[in-house]
Amino acid sequence: MYDSNFTLTNEIAKAKSLQLSVKIPQGWFTAEDNENKLIDLWLVKNDYSATLNFVALNVDSLTMKEIQSDEIKFVVEFSKAFKKAKYGKTFGGFVKQETFEMNKKKFSAYEYLDDAKRNIRVVVFKSGNKFYELSAIPVKTQNLQELYKIQNSVLSSID
Repeated sequence: MYDSNFTLTNEIAKAKSLQLSVKIPQGWFTAEDNENKLIDLWLVKNDYSATLNFVALNVDSLTMKEIQSDEIKFVVEFSKAFKKAKYGKTFGGFVKQETFEMNKKKFSAYEYLDDAKRNIRVVVFKSGNKFYELSAIPVKTQNLQELYKIQNSVLSSID
């Protein structure tokens, strides 16, 4: 649905889990999640208008045995259930779900409206033996098309 041809730097950002590394987009930097330590890798646009947050999803081994037939589909439903629970009555609903491949990796994306009515795009994928969510969060930007293009470009650089 979105391109993946945004310019990336040669600078590599590594996730805390050490199972994931990506190239940093032009005009972005890495930050530390000092408060909650929930974000595995956090990329922030230089003007603070948007962020890309990688979060590791912990799926227990018993559940993994049950879902081997379509892991991504199950993990997306798992991810969506957490979003609904997190926002409760202020949750704005899901839109635009898609599944796609890049560099022989399978991704599944969905968008939702958070409690501030921001349109957030989440991409779920597997790297190594871990599942991740990459959320593109528009803090001040209205250019969602560019933000999601940057998100896909970062995904295309997963090592």
